[in-house]
Amino acid sequence: MAKQPRTPKPRGSADGILAAIVTNDWFRKVAPKTIPAFHQAMNRLTRGRFVPGAALVLHTTGAKTGQPRTTPLEATSGPDGTWVLVGSNFAREFHPAWTSNLIANPECEIVVRGRRRAMTAELLEGPARDIGWQQALDHFGAWDAYTDITNREFRIFRLSPR
Repeated sequence: MAKQPRTPKPRGSADGILAAIVTNDWFRKVAPKTIPAFHQAMNRLTRGRFVPGAALVLHTTGAKTGQPRTTPLEATSGPDGTWVLVGSNFAREFHPAWTSNLIANPECEIVVRGRRRAMTAELLEGPARDIGWQQALDHFGAWDAYTDITNREFRIFRLSPR
């Protein structure tokens, strides 16, 4: 029987201290430049075994270039080996590039604690999106606080094992 990944611990409510930090204008200006670079460095140093603040490392194929792309992301796992990803992009007005990559090329891989898994992405819509959104909020309630900052509807994906 395959060992199930540990579920990441919830990271705070929509009205908690973490939400206050991540919705702060200064954080939203600085974080998109610093956090991804930090995540990428930690991913390279530990080969995906330890990337603080990211539950997984997503490996996609670029929508425009066809080149391999690597993105450490916060996510939440389900008991069936699936993962829910939210394209919040620090509540900026545009979708993160990795979401376009998954739409164009849903076959992807993730690395969780150094273990690589083949996955297929599905962009969630309708009731499935509502369920995925609630699962995501149960893990990281601050995503809900982001909805007060932007009018953009976040793309939500469910990754399923291939």
